[in-house]
Amino acid sequence: MRKHIFQVIEKYHMIEPGMRVIAGVSGGADSVCLLSILARYRLEVPFTLLAVHVEHGLRGQESLEDAEFVEQLCGKLSVPCRVVHAQVRQRVREEKLSCEEAGRAERYRIFHETAKEWGAERIAVAHNQNDQAETVLWNLARGSGLQGLGGIRPVQGDIIRPLLFTERREIEAYLYREGLSWRTDRTNLEADFTRNRIRLHLLPQMEEELNGQAGRHIAEAAGRLREIQDYIDKKADEAAARCLRENAIPFSAASLKAAPLEVRTALPAGKAPSVWILLEYYNKEETLIREELLKRALRKCGGMKDVGAVHLEMLERLAGMDCGKSCDLPGGIRAVREEGILRFLKRNPEPEESGSERILPVPGCVSYCGFCVTTELTENTPGLKKDILEEKKYTKWLSYDTITGSLLLRTRKTGDYLVINADGGTKKLKDFFIDQKIPREMRDQILLLADGSHILWVVGWRISEAAKVTDTTERVMKIQFVKSP
Repeated sequence: MRKHIFQVIEKYHMIEPGMRVIAGVSGGADSVCLLSILARYRLEVPFTLLAVHVEHGLRGQESLEDAEFVEQLCGKLSVPCRVVHAQVRQRVREEKLSCEEAGRAERYRIFHETAKEWGAERIAVAHNQNDQAETVLWNLARGSGLQGLGGIRPVQGDIIRPLLFTERREIEAYLYREGLSWRTDRTNLEADFTRNRIRLHLLPQMEEELNGQAGRHIAEAAGRLREIQDYIDKKADEAAARCLRENAIPFSAASLKAAPLEVRTALPAGKAPSVWILLEYYNKEETLIREELLKRALRKCGGMKDVGAVHLEMLERLAGMDCGKSCDLPGGIRAVREEGILRFLKRNPEPEESGSERILPVPGCVSYCGFCVTTELTENTPGLKKDILEEKKYTKWLSYDTITGSLLLRTRKTGDYLVINADGGTKKLKDFFIDQKIPREMRDQILLLADGSHILWVVGWRISEAAKVTDTTERVMKIQFVKSP
């Protein structure tokens, strides 16, 4: 097994000679195995290793014993160790998080802070093949697309996962052979959370009743799907270079006056943010790549979320129509068939009265109720995690992958709800206000970021569980409220 993991490290260029590497070590079987493997790998490739243990302070003496165990293990393996005591309960109180999500946030904050302080290029964590299978099953049940079904990546920025292709039973067998013990966190044996139920019940049942290698096969399928997604992305990049264009085209006052009403209303002061596809090249692409190009054009234009098949079919038909034809799409986007191109224009709604609904462009900026509200859209990278973990009261990072419609800034309505846990449990917004002891007369003044009736963010309070950035999030939206002068 050790040789196999060494090959994984080499295949994905996880560790190069002379690097500094941090290993997150909880004391559980996976992290003990990770530390042992990395300690041995130093004999193959010279690098500097530091173990970091985060003591969450949630399980009293048991938690302190975990920290002591890790320190003793590191002494046995001749690996320097740093134990950091986290303030998880304080984070739970201040940010209205569950203990699990607050603990994870604190761990990654500490890992990245230590890496920066110590000059580490890599942070090794102990996700294994069973974790991969559990992630894929969870994403499949939630209705994720191809990207979500690709699961966890072995390398994501500075995060490396050397055990991702190793089964949990192989890990435990290795520890028995090496005479290494480990600690068991009793919360991992509780079936109160979806991931635990998949780990403790669903996956074992599949392996017992369907196929003993079910977990391995699911993880292998995830790897193939990642390769397929990467290939599609590569081909779409090449196609986009040939036929996707964007620019802010200046218009004169005369041309604006002569332009049709629908074009004038789509223009900001003097310029049209414009994205277009050159049909000469677009028509030569395969259907799958054409769909990717349409999605990219819509995302560049902003305001369109989770493009559905009906919208793609509509645009495909429009591309084959005569010049002058057009169609309107969710998010205030208009697609227009022009000579040789399919152009996308973002409509700019007129300023609305305070307290009314306002479409929020992504990316973009609007004024609303005395705030300047800005959004940015980026790919999820480990470098974002430090920012996310240190987010402020009026700045949040949300998973853009989970948003299903146009984003609205508004105040409360009947039927509004929040997703409050990883299982998808919901709570009425009214009940949330009551729980937070928000006076009745103030509730109509609290600003909300909404996706239909789903409240993504009660501004100044909490965000929805469903909107949180996870390891499998592909696109991240940063949103910030700044008080207008």
